[in-house]
Amino acid sequence: MKSNMISGHVGIFLRKARKEKNMTGKQLARLMNVSQQQISRYEIGATAITVDQLANFLLILDKKWVDVFKYLENEFSDEREINKVDNKKKYILWKGCQTKNFINNF
Repeated sequence: MKSNMISGHVGIFLRKARKEKNMTGKQLARLMNVSQQQISRYEIGATAITVDQLANFLLILDKKWVDVFKYLENEFSDEREINKVDNKKKYILWKGCQTKNFINNF
């Protein structure tokens, strides 16, 4: 798992949690004592968030650690399923190309 993938998914979680609270990025930034631009960078995954910062986000957004971990688990298991399907498609295409090459060379 790449860390930037995790940052991206954590950012999506934070944005959803913020919107559930009907809070703007500017309002959250004020409570977090950072700029609105920094909140945006966290939410798009451009800047990795520290454990301490995440703990502060969770406190402000009335979320628990388990909420983040469940969200990440769901996201990554969905991605694994997509990768399995993609790998099957690639294999079928590869087998088809092999068969076509065999027939053309025969």
